[in-house]
Amino acid sequence: MRAPDRGFTLIELIVGIVLLAVALTGILGLLVNQAPSAVDPVQQVRAAQLAQRLAGEIQQKSFDEQSDHNGGRYRCGETFNGQFYGDCSCPVGVTCTQKPPSPAITGWQTSQYGPDGEPPPYAYNDVDDFDTAGNWQDASFYTQSGGIIASDEYRNYQVRIAVSPVDFSDGTFKSCASPCSVGKRIDLQIKLPDESVLDFSFYRGNY
Repeated sequence: MRAPDRGFTLIELIVGIVLLAVALTGILGLLVNQAPSAVDPVQQVRAAQLAQRLAGEIQQKSFDEQSDHNGGRYRCGETFNGQFYGDCSCPVGVTCTQKPPSPAITGWQTSQYGPDGEPPPYAYNDVDDFDTAGNWQDASFYTQSGGIIASDEYRNYQVRIAVSPVDFSDGTFKSCASPCSVGKRIDLQIKLPDESVLDFSFYRGNY
């Protein structure tokens, strides 16, 4: 004689539900713990893209405020055809005396690292204009064009830029006494929304 079909008892159903709940709790806990590490690479990639964008922008500018901004006909610290064009700018906070052009050039003035009065930042015309003097600046400050701020493009990202004079004429990339007419080191830091910081460095020669 065939036994009648038998389903789950109430106790078996309750035990199954409890076991399923325990298993789901463990799986969800694992997923929650993995979520931050999944977001980090995305933020790091965006930070690298921002750094590359800023590096390209900075590298396109003139080497120094005292350099020729129209075609690069002369360089600061250079003597050409008997004309000395004056020393390059002095870093802020460094005792530095700039030698003026000889023979004199009308309108020449001493200058320091940092913005030189240009409407920031799309009108910056030399490398050290981007120096933030040790302060963090919202990334949107650097993504604006013609006064229009793209505030959502890199929301919650911040930027800090330090420019320092270097002499790499002998291949050692050592810091040099100011004013330095050989090169500049640009240290670029990007602060991510999670407060972690990525560091980037590159150099700009006097050309």
